[in-house]
Amino acid sequence: MIPDDVIAQVRDAADIVAVIGQHVQLKRAGTSWKGLCPFHGEKTPSFNVIPAKQFFHCFGCQKNGDVFSFLMELEGKSFVEVAEELAGRFGIVIPRIEESPELRRARGERVAMLAMNKLATAFYREMLADPKRGEPGRAYLARRGVLAETADRFQLGYAPDDWGALADHLKSRHADLELAVRLGLVAHRPRAGGYYDRNRDRLVCPVIVPGGEVVGFSSRLVGVPSPAPDGSEPPKYINSPESAVYKKGKLLFGLAQAREAMHTQKRAVLVEGNFDVITLSQAGFTEVVAPLGTALTIEQVSVLKRLTERIVLLYDGDRAGYKATMHALQLCIEVDAEVLVASRPGHARSGGAGRLSGGVDPDSLVAGGGAELLREAVDRALGGIEFFAFEVWGKAGANSDARARALEDAARLVAKIANPVKRDLIAGTLATAMDVDLGVVRNALARGAAPGPAAPHRGPQHPNAPVPAAPGSAGSPPGGHPDAAPATPKLVAPPPMDEIEVIALLADHPVLIATVEADRAFWLLTDARLRAMYSAARDGQSFLELAPAQLPPTTAKHVLSGKYASAKDPPASLAAMTQNLEARKLGAGRIELKKSLADARRRGDHVLARELAQQAEAAGRGNHELVTKLAEERKAGSRTEKLASLVDPETSNRKQVE
Repeated sequence: MIPDDVIAQVRDAADIVAVIGQHVQLKRAGTSWKGLCPFHGEKTPSFNVIPAKQFFHCFGCQKNGDVFSFLMELEGKSFVEVAEELAGRFGIVIPRIEESPELRRARGERVAMLAMNKLATAFYREMLADPKRGEPGRAYLARRGVLAETADRFQLGYAPDDWGALADHLKSRHADLELAVRLGLVAHRPRAGGYYDRNRDRLVCPVIVPGGEVVGFSSRLVGVPSPAPDGSEPPKYINSPESAVYKKGKLLFGLAQAREAMHTQKRAVLVEGNFDVITLSQAGFTEVVAPLGTALTIEQVSVLKRLTERIVLLYDGDRAGYKATMHALQLCIEVDAEVLVASRPGHARSGGAGRLSGGVDPDSLVAGGGAELLREAVDRALGGIEFFAFEVWGKAGANSDARARALEDAARLVAKIANPVKRDLIAGTLATAMDVDLGVVRNALARGAAPGPAAPHRGPQHPNAPVPAAPGSAGSPPGGHPDAAPATPKLVAPPPMDEIEVIALLADHPVLIATVEADRAFWLLTDARLRAMYSAARDGQSFLELAPAQLPPTTAKHVLSGKYASAKDPPASLAAMTQNLEARKLGAGRIELKKSLADARRRGDHVLARELAQQAEAAGRGNHELVTKLAEERKAGSRTEKLASLVDPETSNRKQVE
């Protein structure tokens, strides 16, 4: 085991915000930092990092821990691997330790795979530099306009047109060739036995992850292909197979090189292929990444959303590029990522429709001297929804059936947007772009949302939470409960200021959400919007999105003003606010009791008046004693129970669900 004092030394040296910030885009929220959780798909930030405690917590999936557990969970590494990695980063020496056989075996396999990939990378780079054997690879790079420094930055290499060059090299280094088979570097000869190279006469692009490790390869054929031993024609591109270190659906080519620029530029430019990334990066587009030989996945989009603010789609201008653009657009909208679509220079606009000019790809444009024009196109990229509206409507023309289908396609896409305010704004954009009545668009959106996605799994239910009734229905308690769906109540007046202050405090200190004190405050909120907001926040949603969607603009601005960000003792402030709400509630109960007493006397109901007078006197001595007495008298009949509800409506509401 690693000594505790060494673990503490590493933990103290590792700035948890800086470490996690390499994997998640964090924004300050009071004394903590917030971002999108890397462990589960979410659209609003519920992942919190508290630097004062060197701790992280996700209110959505409930994962929490320190800097060690974060990296263990994210990268699938053992505690020892993470500790050694952090110690090496901060110059701390860790003594040798003993591991269990299982951990040693798993760790050894991962280390061996990465070492094998490193060995192969070095071999391919040596081959590219070889005056004779590397000439085809260098000629190919010259034709593509790739400079030597760019090749070095991406660690590009060349696999010579030789059936056993890498296999022989690995043998000479006493490497495990069966491991090389699992990594897709070599394959078994079907008849003669032994091994042959999978990459032959190919420009090899290592897939490098942040941290510098090579986890796989993507290679491109350079010359005329020769048949494989089994007679099949080799593909134009070859990607590494899935392994313990290579998950192509979760990885992006160029991410290690682009991550810093993505943070600085606050955007990621997404292109189709490896050479688009390489040539655009050389031209100054250092924030460019690409999927690895497959269609874009929701996991890849989620990675980009965590690391930067917006995604710019810059796919090829042919039909396949258009389909890829529309697919990526839908995924970005599904995870609520800000998405833009860049129109290529010379991009035709026929009838308002943004059609990609056929066959034009970013790599070719840069090679033809169009880097500045392309940069302008990226900087002026069109909002994803606007692009979609122009595309589907432009293709519909004057055909009414086609226009109806186009509107329905757009509506199905927009229906994926969770934020109701954003949906309303986009409905207006669609109406303008398509030159149709706003009501027609809203009707299409309503149809596009039906039957609607399955309700998401809610978190653990609040103790004694009442069952929510339809807004305005008879017998429904005010608001809802911490697990009720955050429907937007149709209220115009702003909520009571003392209740707004509670939500403002929780917005600045989300670690207080779902605590006993916060739940106490929830039961005292009278405004349905605030109750719905707390319910949603308790399920992991962000007040940053909830406030503008649920509250009047001035109220939302107050909630998000950060006035409590520097509070010295937030839990104490919450307790004081809760006490104020309780005092207000008691005062309101007494006022209502006095009104009922006056009404009973006016109607001449002396029995009720006498009982009300007794309750008013008891309330003056303390509400707790009154509630206790009323609980003992509940068997006496409904009149006493009605009196209890006047003094303590919460007690009555809770009884309804008991």
